[in-house]
Amino acid sequence: MMEAARNIMVHTARRQQLIAYTDLNRDLNEDAGTQPFDSPRDADRNALVTLLADVVKDDLLHSRFMLSSVVEVTDGDGPGEGFYALAEYLDHLEPGASAERKHEFWIEQVKLTHDHYRRRI
Repeated sequence: MMEAARNIMVHTARRQQLIAYTDLNRDLNEDAGTQPFDSPRDADRNALVTLLADVVKDDLLHSRFMLSSVVEVTDGDGPGEGFYALAEYLDHLEPGASAERKHEFWIEQVKLTHDHYRRRI
C-alpha cells in the first residue's frame, strides 16, 4: 500500500499538480485493490495520515522534501494538520509556527517536490 500511495503522489508531482485526500483514497483503492479509507471515521482518517507519514519518512532517506506536500485536504485548501505535525516532528518546521509560516513551508515543499519530479519526466 505504501508503494501505491508513493506512486500516486509521484505521478501527481510529475504532472505538477496536487491531489485531494478523497482522490488519493479513491486511487489507492483502485491501484492497491484495498477497501477505501472511511474518512469520517477517526481510525481510517488516522490510518491514511500514518500511511502518508510512512511514505514521507521512507522517501526522506533519498530526498530533501516531503512528497505528501502534493496531497491537500480538498481542492485548494492545502494539507491537513498531520502534514505540519510531521514536519515539526522531523525538524523541518519550527514548533508553534504561525499559520502564515505553515503555508509558506507547504508552498516551499510543493515547489521542491514539483521541481524534483519535473526533471524526471
